[in-house]
Amino acid sequence: MEPTSTATARAPRRVGALLHNMALQDWVLIFFHALLLARSLGAADGPDASMARRMAFTLLTVSMCTAAVVRGEILPPGRLRALIYRVGMFMPVLASYFEMRWLLPALHPVLLDAKLLAIDELLFGVTPSVWLVQFNTLHVIEWFSFFYYSYFTILTLVVLPSLFFDRGRRQIEALVGAMCVACLGHIGYSLVPGVGPYAAMIFQEPIQGGFWWSQVQYAVFGAGSMMDIFPSLHTAYPTFFALHAFGNRDRAPFKYVWPVLAFFAANIIVATMLLRWHYGIDVVFGLMLAFTARRVSVWVASREQDRSVTDDRQPVWEPLWLRNEQA
Repeated sequence: MEPTSTATARAPRRVGALLHNMALQDWVLIFFHALLLARSLGAADGPDASMARRMAFTLLTVSMCTAAVVRGEILPPGRLRALIYRVGMFMPVLASYFEMRWLLPALHPVLLDAKLLAIDELLFGVTPSVWLVQFNTLHVIEWFSFFYYSYFTILTLVVLPSLFFDRGRRQIEALVGAMCVACLGHIGYSLVPGVGPYAAMIFQEPIQGGFWWSQVQYAVFGAGSMMDIFPSLHTAYPTFFALHAFGNRDRAPFKYVWPVLAFFAANIIVATMLLRWHYGIDVVFGLMLAFTARRVSVWVASREQDRSVTDDRQPVWEPLWLRNEQA
């Protein structure tokens, strides 16, 4: 058994290593989860609040423990430590979307649909969902429902390869940007709650969809929080991914896929309004969020991509499969 004095002496070194190695994204993510926990603790008691608190506490604990184990150098360098960091620090950010399903109702928000609609009418004359009613035909709805549903596939196909197989500055940009969209977007949900045109407005006829429209409804009503409209993350994520791909178009695979991502993003944006999920202002702020995330990701990557080369801190993302060399 390790002598008590030795273990005690190591504790300050662990804390020092933790503070020394912490990346900017680590502090931001811990603050994000702490903020959501604080929001849930401030909500009135009830089943939704209870579930939101459990999820918020769990996600915060996982992130803090991951930072302690990895940045505090409790685990030695290697594939296991790199894998634990990826799973324990990044995945809770994505999981926070499901936390919204309980947190948003627990906050008993005053819905702001009327104000969002008024902004649309001021900016566009009419909210886009009303103007797009003229395209409510089976083939058009199915086309855009397919693209709306493809959002989940795009998220998976961009995020997971970036998380587990990419490296260097390009990896930092992709993941920091995705985290920026998630954190700011989920905070936006709680500050500007609404249900969207489909529930807040009266349309003369229902959407004329088929298979893909039914899949969209199943996904939204099965996993969505139903008050997650501002900003539109269906706009922000695909747009950010297209911007990221365009910014890295000098290298494979993005030199080939950036036009495809841009095409999908454009169709998804239209789908969010045609299918009556979002107001125009939701999309505007989704676009602003995407461009902000891109700027932030480039700035962070420029500061932290070489930190393990210029000093003795851990790389932001330690290599999992590839050697730690600049991409």
